[in-house]
Amino acid sequence: MAFVQRFKELAKENYVKERIPSKHCKENVWLIKPAAMNQGREIGVFNNDLEGMQKVLESRPMFSYWVIQKYIERPLLYKNRKFDIRVWALMTWKGEFYYYRPGYLRTSSEYYEINSKHSHVHLTNNCLQQHGQKYGAYEEGNTISFEAFQGYLNKVHPHVDLDKHIVPRIKDLMIDCFLAGKNTVNLYKRRNSFELLGFDFLIDEDFRVWLIEVNTNPYLGIPNKFIEGLLPKMLNDLFEIILDLCFEPLNEMPKREVRQQFELLYSEKRRVNQRRSFNTSLYPFTTSVTDLSGVLVLLRV
Repeated sequence: MAFVQRFKELAKENYVKERIPSKHCKENVWLIKPAAMNQGREIGVFNNDLEGMQKVLESRPMFSYWVIQKYIERPLLYKNRKFDIRVWALMTWKGEFYYYRPGYLRTSSEYYEINSKHSHVHLTNNCLQQHGQKYGAYEEGNTISFEAFQGYLNKVHPHVDLDKHIVPRIKDLMIDCFLAGKNTVNLYKRRNSFELLGFDFLIDEDFRVWLIEVNTNPYLGIPNKFIEGLLPKMLNDLFEIILDLCFEPLNEMPKREVRQQFELLYSEKRRVNQRRSFNTSLYPFTTSVTDLSGVLVLLRV
C-alpha cells in the first residue's frame, strides 16, 4: 500500500518525496476519518502509530470509505490554541458557485500540544468541542468573527491581512473543489436546486492555507450571539439568490438596505472565474514555493 510506504519513510525521517514542508512531518502524525460523517464523529489522531491506524481500518465495515489525511503539525495558533476557518458556499443548478464573505473561526478549548492524545486539542469541530470541560472558557461558543481574528493578527502578526493574504487562497481552493466535483453534484439536472456547503480551512505557521474538508451538511447551530446574528443574514442572502428567481417578492416587502454577501466566484454562463493564476505563490510572503499540495488518501475498506 502506498500509504504504508510513505508512513515508513516519514518514520525514518526521509522527507525527499514529500510535497509538504518537512516541519509538518517530524512527528509523523496522521488522521483517520469517515468520508460520509460529520460533527467530528469517529475521527482518530495517530502519532507515529501505524499499527493503531491499521487496527482501526480493519475494524470498519467492508466497502465503507475512510480518509487518511496528513496532520499539519505546526499550525498557526490563536492565543496558543488551534483553530480552523469555516466558510459557507453556495452551488446552484445553473452552475454558479458563490462564496459567503463573513466566515468565522472555530477554536479549541485546550492549549496546543502536538503529542497530546486529547481530541479537544486537535479537533476544533464545534459539535465535539461543546462536550469539553473548557468549552466557552475563552470565547463564547468557541467561535470568533473574521473581524475579531484580524484584531488579534494586528497585535501579534501586524504584517498579515486576512482579506489580502489569506482569503484569496481560500477562494482559489474553493473554486478548485467546485470544478473537481461540479459534474457529479446534480446528475439529474434538476432545475431550481442548490447546495449549501461548509468549507473548513487551516492556516499553518507560515500562513499557508490548507483545505481540511468540504461538508455537504454544514452545522447551522447557534453557539453564540455572533452566529445568532450572522446565520439569519446568510439564509436571507441565500433565499434571495435561490427563491427570488422563482417567486417574486411581494410589493409590500421592504427593500433590503444591506448588500448581498454571497460573492460569485465562478459561472460559465456569466463568464465569471475568480481563480488566480496557478503560478501564484502558495505562501503569501515568499515566492520560493511554486508547487506544493497537501496529502490526502481515500481508502475503501
